[in-house]
Amino acid sequence: MLKRIGTGVFAVLLLAGGALVAWNLFGQGPYGDSCSYSFGCKSFMCVHHGLRHEAPMNGPGRCTKSCDNDADCGTGAKCVVLDDATRDDLPPFGKPDRACLAELDAPEPGR
Repeated sequence: MLKRIGTGVFAVLLLAGGALVAWNLFGQGPYGDSCSYSFGCKSFMCVHHGLRHEAPMNGPGRCTKSCDNDADCGTGAKCVVLDDATRDDLPPFGKPDRACLAELDAPEPGR
């Protein structure tokens, strides 16, 4: 009887591990993808801020990554020193000092 219970527990753990691997490979968004929570990003960093006229502003959630310069971020994003509000978007441990923030579209005049 104990052998069957042990086999069942092992099978459940094996399936749970496989599900986590599949989620990590296929369920998380890459850099620049939209997100709601940091667990939704492969980098585990989701920010709800972007840049408008070089200043961080509230914006849609985007997966980000740490960076050293603008070239690390690609087109449409810049490497900036994170302010306190933007750092609060990130998980409590391993927060970078600098990260890529997307450049937000300028609002239309009169809005």
